[in-house]
Amino acid sequence: MGLSNEFQSQALRPGLQIRPAEDHDAAEIARIYHQATQDNLATFESFLVRPEDREQWMREHSDDYPLLVAEGNGKVLGWASLQPYHARPRIPGIVELLIYVDRDYRRHGVGRELMRAVEARARASGYFKIIGRFLAHNEASRKLCRLGGWREVGIHQKHTQLEGRWYDVAIVEFLISENLARQGA
Repeated sequence: MGLSNEFQSQALRPGLQIRPAEDHDAAEIARIYHQATQDNLATFESFLVRPEDREQWMREHSDDYPLLVAEGNGKVLGWASLQPYHARPRIPGIVELLIYVDRDYRRHGVGRELMRAVEARARASGYFKIIGRFLAHNEASRKLCRLGGWREVGIHQKHTQLEGRWYDVAIVEFLISENLARQGA
């Protein structure tokens, strides 16, 4: 999975590198995902994801659905992926974004750089819309989306239950206008 020239030319935060995930990143990806389940911020799942579970999931990613990691000082600080949007029927041109950042590196620009990287990959792949979902009380994600030009579409009320408590889920989208124009919209 190569990064587009457009992305490579962007200035990153000092010491931060965005790169395609590699097999040896599975344990760190699982660790950061597990933090998200503990913190009840981004994921609706409450079970432990093992590195071997992530290995199979990682193999399902491709140039069309990239999996990127943010690395600093030799440590994986966060990860982001594009995956098919689960709608029936499947809608070509729309993907769903997942971003997870190590809790020690949240609010340090890692999520913003990952978001920029996947937006560039989605643009280069011809996608016209990226969607995201996260727990509505996650103000940091809501702010990241607003600052990045994403639009909050709405809130699913009482959409998921974790540890016996109901949570609302925010739905966001990012339109890639040049690719949307190619679709005739």
